[in-house]
Amino acid sequence: MQMSKMMIQPRLDYFHMIHGVTRRIVDQIPADKLDYKPTDAVRTFSETVQHMYGCLDSMMKMTKEGTFCEDTKADIKTKADLNKFVDDMFASAMKTWESVTDAELNRKVEAYGTTFDAWQFPFFAVDEHWHHRGALTIYLRMLGIAPIMIYDYQ
Repeated sequence: MQMSKMMIQPRLDYFHMIHGVTRRIVDQIPADKLDYKPTDAVRTFSETVQHMYGCLDSMMKMTKEGTFCEDTKADIKTKADLNKFVDDMFASAMKTWESVTDAELNRKVEAYGTTFDAWQFPFFAVDEHWHHRGALTIYLRMLGIAPIMIYDYQ
C-alpha cells in the first residue's frame, strides 16, 4: 500500500487538538507530585509524560530518517522542566513531520524487533499518546484531582 502525507495529515491535525488537552492535564499535576506513581511497577507521572513526548519525537524521526532511534530524553527536575520538554518535543516532532516526504513514508524501517512501513510511526505515536494519557488521568484521580474532560478541545 502506498501512503502519502496528505492521507496522514488529518490525523496529525486532530493530534494537535489532543496535545492541547494533554498539555492541560499535565498542568493539573501539583509540582510536588511529579514523582507520584501508584505502585513500584509503573512509571511516575513525570516519566509517563516524558515517555509520551520523547516517543512522539523519536517516532517522527524514525519516519523521516528510516532508522530506529530511542525516545528523546531530558533531565526533568521541576514542573517547568516538564512543561518545557512537552512543548519542545511536540514542536520538534511537528517540525520533523513537516519535512517528511511521500518517498520517506513508503520505505521500510527496522524497529522493535520487526519491520514496519515508515508511514505507520505517526499512527503509533498518536496511539501511544492516547494510551498513556489515560494513565495520567487515573493518576490524577488517585491523587483526588478531577481531570479535565478529555474531549474539551477549547
